[in-house]
Amino acid sequence: MSIANQYNLNFHIWTLADGVTIKPSIGVSLINGHSKNHEIASFLEPNGIQLTQEIIDDITSLNLDLNIPFEGYNIWGGNQDESVEIKSPPFRAVFNTTGKPVEVPISDFLQILQEWKTFLQTIPNPNWLSNR
Repeated sequence: MSIANQYNLNFHIWTLADGVTIKPSIGVSLINGHSKNHEIASFLEPNGIQLTQEIIDDITSLNLDLNIPFEGYNIWGGNQDESVEIKSPPFRAVFNTTGKPVEVPISDFLQILQEWKTFLQTIPNPNWLSNR
């Protein structure tokens, strides 16, 4: 099972009404009547291969050191209303679009980003995120 699946994130594609345009998407299942980790999906979904790699590079450029507390750093995604805050200790990605923070260990978040990027690389161009 992938890390993304462990966080209730399901990658899939849709063909839009024009029958040509492919749209990569991330679904989340309802658990006890609530969409668990929708905040993560909402942040990831508008990011194509290029933007996903930029997010990975942005996080890794922080040179996170376990011995140095980290106050927080915002990373913006492909949707300008969506950001994730990197915090420590411990190092984690914090999503807070609904007022209830969702926290993911930074190593898991980096792996989810890589899984999204790998998924996107399997989709033929052009697609909804080709230039993102």
